[in-house]
This record gives sequence, C-alpha cells and structure tokens, in this order.
Amino acid sequence: MRSDRAATLQDIADRLGVSRSTASFAITGRGRVSEEMRRRVQEVAAELGYRPNTVARNLRGARTGMIALRLPPDSTAMSYYMEATFGIVEEADRAGMIVFMLPTEQRPEGVDQLPADAVIALDPALDDPVVHLLLSGRVPVITGEPVPEGMPSPRGEVTSDHEPAVRELMDHLHQRGMAHPAIVLPDLQSHWAFTVRDVFAAWCAEQGIRPRVVTLPHPAAPEVIHGAVADLLREQDHPVDAILSVSDGTVLSVVTSAQSLGRRVGEDLLVAAFVDSEVLALAQPSITAIDLHPREFGRRCVRAALAAIDAAAAGDDRVVRELVPVAVQRRDSTRGPVAR
Repeated sequence: MRSDRAATLQDIADRLGVSRSTASFAITGRGRVSEEMRRRVQEVAAELGYRPNTVARNLRGARTGMIALRLPPDSTAMSYYMEATFGIVEEADRAGMIVFMLPTEQRPEGVDQLPADAVIALDPALDDPVVHLLLSGRVPVITGEPVPEGMPSPRGEVTSDHEPAVRELMDHLHQRGMAHPAIVLPDLQSHWAFTVRDVFAAWCAEQGIRPRVVTLPHPAAPEVIHGAVADLLREQDHPVDAILSVSDGTVLSVVTSAQSLGRRVGEDLLVAAFVDSEVLALAQPSITAIDLHPREFGRRCVRAALAAIDAAAAGDDRVVRELVPVAVQRRDSTRGPVAR
C-alpha cells in the first residue's frame, strides 16, 4: 500500500538496492544503464507511483522540459510514423518530458525560436527547408535516420539497420523463384528511400539482373499505383515476377491491383514491403515485410535526445548515435509457386 508521501528516486533505489544515480539514469534514459535495469527501475517506479519533479529539474537546469517532434510532410496517415510517435511520447513521459508536434506544413519562419530542449526529426528530407533551419539552429536536433548528403549534421542520429534487412529480403525472394523484380518507390529525398533504392540496385547488379524502378509521387493515389502495376505486368520480355513496395500503404494497393489483373499473389507474383504494419499481417494474403520496430525506434530517439541535451550542457560536441536492428517477417505473399 502506498503512503501519502510522494515516492522519490531514493525510494526506488532502496527497493532495488542500487545507487540513486543508477535509478535516475534509468528513469531519464541517460548514462550507461542496461535495458534490464531500466525495465526493473521503471516497474518499481510505476508500482510506487513515482513521478519526476519536472518543474524543479528544469528550473535548476534552465530548461523547458519539452521536446519538439518534426514528422515529414504527408506522413501523418502512415502507420510507421504513428507508432514511432507513440514510442517517443511514452519514453519522454518516463523521463518527465513533454512532446509537442510541429505542423507537417510548418513554415520556416520562427523555427529557430522553438521553446524546446531538443528536436527529433524523423526521416529528414533533403528538400525540407524547415529541417535545414532546425539543423542550423541553437537547439540540439536528433534525426530518426541520418540526414542525406548536403544537409547540416545533427547532434544525434538513430538509424535502422536497413542494408542487411533489404539484402535478406531480396535473397528470400530469390530463393522463392524471383528472377525479374521491380521496386515501387515514393518520390522522397530521405536517407531511408535512397538506401532502399541503392541496396536494391546493388543486389540486382550482383545477380546480373536488370532492376526495374518505378518512382511515384508521394502520396500516390490508388489509381496511380494501379496504372504502374498494370504497366509492369504488361511487359512481355522478362515479365516481372516480384514487386517490392517501399511503404506499407502502397503495397496494399499493389496487391489489390495485381489481383484485379488476374495474378495470384504469393504464387505467380511475389509481393513484399520494406515497412511492416499490423494490417499487412492480417491482409489476404498476409504480406512479407521488414519490421522496423517503430516504437522502439521512437524510444531510442528520445534517449538520444536526452543524451544530446546533457552533452550540449557539458560542452561536449560529440554526435550521439544509435543503431536499431530490424527483422524480415516472411508471410504468404512470398511463399512461391504451389504444386498443383
């Protein structure tokens, strides 16, 4: 039973038999604390009803206690960014921080005056003037994925391990009979989009396969995706036997279009996505995809932001870097031809 006295960090430390600083590091995401210790501290904090004294801490450190979040334009309907945002908010709450979201159509004016201790910018794009200004400003910026070449460097970056996952997916498709793949790309100028395209092209070159690359506007209407799929499946020489979609939303339209054109997805046409979501696991057929663990990715962004805030206060200009592993989820859409 809880007493009327508010729980303190010392109460948590005493319960676990650790130092107060270890409990503090585990709560705030700072310092070198194992994931197991972080989990145990958070469990005890929840049990005791501990809440960080954000106001006192911020007054001592002349901070706002807030993190600004910048999502790419036209991203709010994409499940990946929604899940990553949940992870950001959850981890920030554990550290006693508040997250506020910048409008996706934010004008550049005034971004250098944000009342925030740090900014998290997911998938910064080369053609986004707001991100350019944020990276050149006074507030530490942590990017979810590295900045493309030609942009100012951030104070920290969290990266998904894309290349080995893309190669694993391509090898899987090849083992299932793929000989003539095509990739459907959104017209995005982000590190993630560039990496997926480049790894796809490199894999095809290594296999002696001509890569088919279709670039569509982002976001693309279903009829535009249908037209692209129809064009790919209409080819007579070396007909396409696998279509890879960068986004989870686009891949659903790819499957629907292919089925309407008489193809049996998972049998005479393999289909996969470079981003996973719950919907893809429930689709008919279920769709193979790369799970980027977006909630964990968001949590890592907050931890990197907290580390960058502390580093900036200490005059340390080292870049904080985190690498998040990803996993290929193999499902029915790439099972290959079925014996009849």
